[in-house]
Amino acid sequence: MRHRDRAQMLGFALLAAACLAGCNGEGKDGAAKGTATQSLSSAEQAELAKSNAYITAANESSGAFGNALATYRDTVSPKLSGNRPLETYAVVPVQLVTKIRTRLETAGAMQGSIPELDPAARDYAAAIAAFEPVNNGLSNYAQSKGFLTDGGAKARAEDPAFVASLAKVADAETVFYDKIEARDERLMREAYDKAPEGSVERYRAGIVLRGKAAMKEALTVFTDPADLATRQAFAKNLDEMAGMVENWDRVVRAEKPEGCPALQGSFNSVIADGRKAVQSAGEGRFDPNSGTPSFILQQDYSRLQQNFSMMILQLNQPFSC
Repeated sequence: MRHRDRAQMLGFALLAAACLAGCNGEGKDGAAKGTATQSLSSAEQAELAKSNAYITAANESSGAFGNALATYRDTVSPKLSGNRPLETYAVVPVQLVTKIRTRLETAGAMQGSIPELDPAARDYAAAIAAFEPVNNGLSNYAQSKGFLTDGGAKARAEDPAFVASLAKVADAETVFYDKIEARDERLMREAYDKAPEGSVERYRAGIVLRGKAAMKEALTVFTDPADLATRQAFAKNLDEMAGMVENWDRVVRAEKPEGCPALQGSFNSVIADGRKAVQSAGEGRFDPNSGTPSFILQQDYSRLQQNFSMMILQLNQPFSC
């Protein structure tokens, strides 16, 4: 796992979490949310709609350009460095590129102003627009297997421009994600602080805050088993998240005796995977000399991140129980 993976994998989870500031709650809270939405001013409703549109664009991207750049450099660039004829060649899917740019431009054109996100979104969309002509031409070349007729000459000739343009998109993508992450962190902390002590809303926000804190440390736990301090911090965040889940479940069942087993199971899947990682790191399973195949580590790490993402997606559903 490359260190760049941290931004990509964490980004996906954090962007999913960004929706939570406007999530529906459990049980009767959904109706309360509807009333609250109606009480928003037109400017606040416009900001909320625009924010959600940006989040949709970010979630569909999910680190696509950073991943594409890393994959291209790892698998395609080495083949282009020599003179051997190409047997395979691929670039970024055209439909995905256009879809993300369109989402960003549509969100940016909506009413309202979000100074924290608007400039970064414009820069991201502009970088994609500049990348599209280069990618589109090479995509047609890749799909028609033109590299079989010219031995890869076109791919080699346009490789510097392609990599440079894609790198600009990946950088803009990272900045956009960072801006969303910072805004989400602020809004989530505000939601937690404003929620009544002992309420479902407070525990729900706390679960996400502690889960996000743990996810920031997850890659280090997997890739640097000698970093005991980070592993202990990771375990502490998981323990605090587990405590929040227990309190949340108690409050939910006070109003709804059957509880919310689907969401509770989702919470606990994240905690369980994290605790298993702590145990494995402590036993030396993540040590480079342990003999554990790298794909197994990647598999375990990806499962943890995917479960966290799924947890957030479930929280964002209108009726998650």
